[in-house]
Amino acid sequence: MKSFLGKLTVYILLLGTLLSLYVLIVYFRPDLVDLFYYRFTTPKASSLILGSSRAAQGLKPSTINKKLGRDENTKIINHAFAGGPSTIGPNYYREITQKLKQGSKDGIFIISVTPWTFTTGTDNIDDDSLQFFEVKRKLYVGNLKSSSTNPNLEYLWKYWHNKFSVFEYAFKYMINYGGILRLHADGWLEVDIDMDSTVVNQRIKTAMAEFTETAKHVKWSNTRYFFFEKIIDYLQKRGKVYFVRMPVSKDMAELEHAYFPGFDEQMKITADRYNIHYINFIHESGKYKTTDVHHLWRESSEIISNKLSDSLLYYRNNQP
Repeated sequence: MKSFLGKLTVYILLLGTLLSLYVLIVYFRPDLVDLFYYRFTTPKASSLILGSSRAAQGLKPSTINKKLGRDENTKIINHAFAGGPSTIGPNYYREITQKLKQGSKDGIFIISVTPWTFTTGTDNIDDDSLQFFEVKRKLYVGNLKSSSTNPNLEYLWKYWHNKFSVFEYAFKYMINYGGILRLHADGWLEVDIDMDSTVVNQRIKTAMAEFTETAKHVKWSNTRYFFFEKIIDYLQKRGKVYFVRMPVSKDMAELEHAYFPGFDEQMKITADRYNIHYINFIHESGKYKTTDVHHLWRESSEIISNKLSDSLLYYRNNQP
């Protein structure tokens, strides 16, 4: 009996040690959980980069903060996610109100706009927000009680599907594994993947086929545009808002022009109405290296982040 109890005690201690190690890894290395979790553990911020994955991968807060001289209290963070989770709508609006530091009055808000984030399915006849993909699926963006808690137990319990990912990512970091995606504390998603031209061209070809098919089944959503204006109204009370349209591959730029020919004009009209600067890089599509059809390679992200910062500095120094 004593032998059994001794073994049981050893097993319990071993299990407790492993569980404690597991909890500590999640707490101190939230970047090892998945590609989104870290953003829900960082403190609220007074300045935000918003949008879909083009902004998540393409805009570097560290570069922008350095050029604009933003300190720890006023620094901008990247709170863009992906086309589904952070598509413009009621969920993303709620998320923004949760992540923004209360009382902020001198913020900078960069909204990355793409035509895709203003669309809904053609089967959504009434343009009902309850039929939006992210609303129906109850995705994590806008559905967490807190977006600034470490550990964020609600996210871990409801939305963390691969509970062993921390060990997988930790091992990949240890062996300097190629092809890893690294989510930084400031929200920038760094993608390190094979950039051989043959591989990239195949990614572009595959993605173009998917987006071309998708374009046939979506339409402009006035309801999403309504929430876009709600977001603008909310943010303008707390700082300066800017629109930016990211450069993409030449193929994607041509596709968007074909299916959404009036998008730029709509953004210009909106920008003028709200006295917002619209910084448009779409005409530079094809000039920068992309990992696929529309995401900037990390070196291109640095270039665009610098160019965007230069525009922000110019507008800040030349306001009427």
